[in-house]
Amino acid sequence: MKIVFIVNNKNKRLAKVLPGFDQYCKQANLGSVQFISTKRKKHAIELAKQATENGCDYLIAVGGDGTLHEVINGMLQSKLPPTKSPAIGLLPYGSANDFARTACISNSIEELFKLIQSNTTQKIDIGKIIIQQSQETRYFINIAGLGLGPEVAKNIEHSSSVFGPGFNYFKHIIIGFLRYVKKEVSCTSSTWQWKGKLLQMAVANGRYFGNAICAAPDAKLSDGQFQITIFGDLSIWEYLKNLGNLKKGVRLIHPQVSYHNADEVLLESNDSCGIEADGEYVGLAPATISVLPKAICFLMPPDVQ
Repeated sequence: MKIVFIVNNKNKRLAKVLPGFDQYCKQANLGSVQFISTKRKKHAIELAKQATENGCDYLIAVGGDGTLHEVINGMLQSKLPPTKSPAIGLLPYGSANDFARTACISNSIEELFKLIQSNTTQKIDIGKIIIQQSQETRYFINIAGLGLGPEVAKNIEHSSSVFGPGFNYFKHIIIGFLRYVKKEVSCTSSTWQWKGKLLQMAVANGRYFGNAICAAPDAKLSDGQFQITIFGDLSIWEYLKNLGNLKKGVRLIHPQVSYHNADEVLLESNDSCGIEADGEYVGLAPATISVLPKAICFLMPPDVQ
């Protein structure tokens, strides 16, 4: 058995716990275990692609949603057929860890190794984005966002906060509300179309984004569908008034909020409207986003949907 851990080297908390992980792996005697640390942004894509092509049984992202996003993209960019790709795992040590909430994954190395020892995996869906202008393809495991989310993602990349990631994200949400100019956007599926001024849209495989905001309470990881939540012409006060319900996963009843399902959507805008995937900025609309059903094997509890 060969296990490769790809570690976000920028995470200061990980520097304290990695020696313990290494010691635990040696004691567990699960075969070949390798820890590889990233050295720059998007390095995890290269490392995951290389690890996949070199051959491994389990490929574990150690970090947050961004690290997992890069590992997924690296694996799917490899030359190996999907049937020979490793199972993906996660030790959530990021700033938000939103996918881990949906998948019910803890940051316990002991729990992770129990899943490995029993080979407890599920086949889950992946989202695929094709940016039309550049023809770039990007994959995501959690949520792709349009509108305010990408602006927040760009700002967070260049910031930090002594008060922690939750405060940092909330701060940039407020800054985003104050500065963001809503875009005219259309979202088209095979059975419905939405057009209007857009604050934010979540094309959701997982349920949470933005550090525990449950934007898509009915999303499931292996049903071959996205839940698409559209926040139209909302004000900052309406958002703040509903933040508690969003955190609880309550569907909002509001004329500017709507919920849809689709396995593919076309996003278009005459404005400069950004797109993010798993919290990472990826480009501008127009773009097509589609589901790849049960595209990867993921280490997670068997009863999670």
